[in-house]
Amino acid sequence: MTQLPDYMPILNSRMAKGDYQPQYHEGEITEPVDLCDEKGRLNPEAIGWSRSPLTRANLRGHWPRKKKWNMWNWISPDFVFSTTLADIDYASFCSVAFTDFKTGEKLSKMSLTLPHRFEMPEHVERSVSFRGRDMEYSNLHRGDEMKVDFSGRADTGESIAADFLVRRPEGHESLDIVVPWTSERFQMNSKHNTLPCEGQVTVGDKKYVMDPEECHGVQDFGRGMWPYRSFWNWGVCTGVQDGDLIGVNMGAKWTTGTGANENGICVNGRLYKVMEDLIWSYDPGDWAKPWRVRTGHSDAIDLTLEPIVVNSSRLNLGVISTGGACPFGHWRGTIRFDGNTVEIDGLIGWVEEFAHRW
Repeated sequence: MTQLPDYMPILNSRMAKGDYQPQYHEGEITEPVDLCDEKGRLNPEAIGWSRSPLTRANLRGHWPRKKKWNMWNWISPDFVFSTTLADIDYASFCSVAFTDFKTGEKLSKMSLTLPHRFEMPEHVERSVSFRGRDMEYSNLHRGDEMKVDFSGRADTGESIAADFLVRRPEGHESLDIVVPWTSERFQMNSKHNTLPCEGQVTVGDKKYVMDPEECHGVQDFGRGMWPYRSFWNWGVCTGVQDGDLIGVNMGAKWTTGTGANENGICVNGRLYKVMEDLIWSYDPGDWAKPWRVRTGHSDAIDLTLEPIVVNSSRLNLGVISTGGACPFGHWRGTIRFDGNTVEIDGLIGWVEEFAHRW
């Protein structure tokens, strides 16, 4: 299997000029801003990054390029519970997945419906809900706390239920970015990590307790106008080590060549932006081999994921297709920020490679 290119086809002409620089300056956004102008094009003032969700994703027009999703992984050293609520302009869906890291058990389910059947808010920290024939799901925001409820059945018929709270520690920062491919193709992401979870997930007759000391929520909130062909790498390291709350968000391919990225280190709620593209080394012929992610010009990140389980998926409907792999495992290596060096030794997380025609 061949590894995907380092950048997306929409940037072929720009990258062919030969002036690509893997290091760059990204401006920090400090005031609320609209993502789009009155014609649904990218607002230049929205390009940059922020420490909290300041961008209103006022997408309009450009059917069928609008893609909206609220994706969560609630992860502990023993398991991961995942949900995605999405509207991709010509369809919408709610999906759920659960993986037991100790037994290797994997369960999943997708409920597909017509587009625009449920609200996908323009702002990040807003409540969402879904009700279908085979699952019910809601995130209820109330201040710095979010109540999560889920009930449904996996494709195997196994019941899945969740009832828990996700708490945002006071002053906890997020990684918020806008990636500009063109004035009509762009993406806004809000990445949240290391949010303590308390409650439980029940699979069949087995109860999984969410301990806020070791179970954390990681959100990927996405709103944008995407090209037909796209692909990405994404990686997350999250957890508590030596009393410190550590989250690292890493990406590649979909941002390369844009002068923006989703790379950042969050320690005890403080975000440190990494303003350079990352070097990813992995074997697309064997997803279970180690994945190394590092900075090529600074020494901010040098981490290797040792997979313990690999989740993969593929859907091909001809014109529309999606597929890739997501290994979960333990991270080891080094992060450096603000004059500090931290050796990462076994924190849980994941990496992925996905490609889409959508």
